[in-house]
Amino acid sequence: MLAVIISLAFLLMETPAYAESFTLATQSGNDIGLSFSSYQYQEPGLMSLKGSKMGLELRSTKLLPDHRVIQADLRYAFGTVNYNSNGTGSASGNPDWYIEGRFLVGKDWALDAAVVLPYIGIGYRYLFNDGRGISSTGASGYRRESNYFYLPVGIIHRSLLNDQSRLVGTLEYDHLLAGKQISSLSDAGLGYGDVTNTQSNGYGLKLSATYEKDNWAIGPYVHYWDIGESDVALVFQNGFPVGMGVEPKNNTIEFGLKASQQF
Repeated sequence: MLAVIISLAFLLMETPAYAESFTLATQSGNDIGLSFSSYQYQEPGLMSLKGSKMGLELRSTKLLPDHRVIQADLRYAFGTVNYNSNGTGSASGNPDWYIEGRFLVGKDWALDAAVVLPYIGIGYRYLFNDGRGISSTGASGYRRESNYFYLPVGIIHRSLLNDQSRLVGTLEYDHLLAGKQISSLSDAGLGYGDVTNTQSNGYGLKLSATYEKDNWAIGPYVHYWDIGESDVALVFQNGFPVGMGVEPKNNTIEFGLKASQQF
């Protein structure tokens, strides 16, 4: 799938000079999209979660005077993942979902045979993983919650393929502003208290290439997160401090295919 995205990205460099009967400018409207993806989260050398997800995305776009654009996105993706760790064994079918909301502002700029839309905004991502249960080695699992506030900065490039369709490429960098990780260790039933760690180092990348015709669009995408090690928090058992807890460095990658319709 990555090879497909790279190939489509190269097409952006070869913009054909068709009559612009199919506009390249941003249009006001609403979109609803459905996606299917392969998902992997890992803490290198420690553990991994792998599975697939189905996603639903809503988008509202408003064109303002002077080619300015505001946009609001809401995405929900859900599925199950399989847990694997050299230390605590494996488990399968753990529920795993996330919801992500963003507000973006930008402005269309017309080139010779294309339109680009640089943008900036604010985003929030919440992920829930339910690892409760017993692993293959008898270890007790627990629930995990991730909260990311981030700054998205990106650019959208639109070029005509013919007089009825266009190719749209998007590249985005997401700078982590603040993160919070909640580990519900109390789920293990051993007297541990829940632990909250804060995260301040990390980034994300989003890349997509979309074929659009009439009110329909389809194309592949990649979402990636790389989050640094968190701060250190006390771990309590039966009300007494017994150690220090840290959220390890981790990364997440999601490859998918999305189809959407404007209405």
